[in-house]
Formats: sequence, structure tokens, C-alpha cells
Amino acid sequence: MSVKIDQALVQSFIGGDFKIGIAHENIDYAPGNNPYAEILVLQNDTTPFSLAHSDETDGVFRVILRYPAGGGAITAKTKAEEIRQHFKIGTRLTYGGASLTIKGHQRQPGIQEQGWYKLIINLPYRAILAR
Repeated sequence: MSVKIDQALVQSFIGGDFKIGIAHENIDYAPGNNPYAEILVLQNDTTPFSLAHSDETDGVFRVILRYPAGGGAITAKTKAEEIRQHFKIGTRLTYGGASLTIKGHQRQPGIQEQGWYKLIINLPYRAILAR
């Protein structure tokens, strides 16, 4: 697994300036009653891409939007669309020898969970990594 893929996706998300709190992996975060996004990179196995110089992998950049329950779904869905527009299909990101391309979009149905309205966005990617 390449941490550079994580860095490319997280850096791009932060650079998108979505004006929402961000819960990063393994960092304490207390949202209070404010909307926020939990971001995760789910990466599959890495396999050879060329004989000597590069490998490939794919995976999903998952953004879990959480808004206080009871406020309707439109605000969260609008934020989801803003994020999807930032990570358009075909968007290329690079970081330290890793290059990835966003391959699709998926928004799961929203649900209420522990006082939050939760909306999950999956952004599949394919990555090429320098060896």
C-alpha cells in the first residue's frame, strides 16, 4: 500500500476548501453539532504494472458526510455534489511518484445514525506507483 495515494487524495480534499470539518484517520476530532466529513482511503492489492518501473492498484476514496439529524437531506446532498464536482471522473492527482485517476462516483442512500444524517460518497480510483 502506498501512503502517497492517501496523501494525494487527502491533500486534494483539503485543497477543495469545502468549508466543512474534516475527521482524519487516527486523529481525534470533536465535531460538536457541526457538519463534517470523515475521509478514508480503501486500497486494494498492489500488482506489477511494468517489468521494472511501476506497479498499479485501485481502490476507493470514501467521504462520509455527517450532518445533524432532522435538518433534511438537501444540504448534505448539495455538499456531496460539490465534492463530486471537485473529484470529476478523469481527474488526475499526483504525489511523490504516485499518480491516480478518479474512475467513477457513487452516492449511497442517506441514513440517520446516532443523531447524525450520514451520506457516503465513494470515489473509485486507479493508481500507478513508481517502484
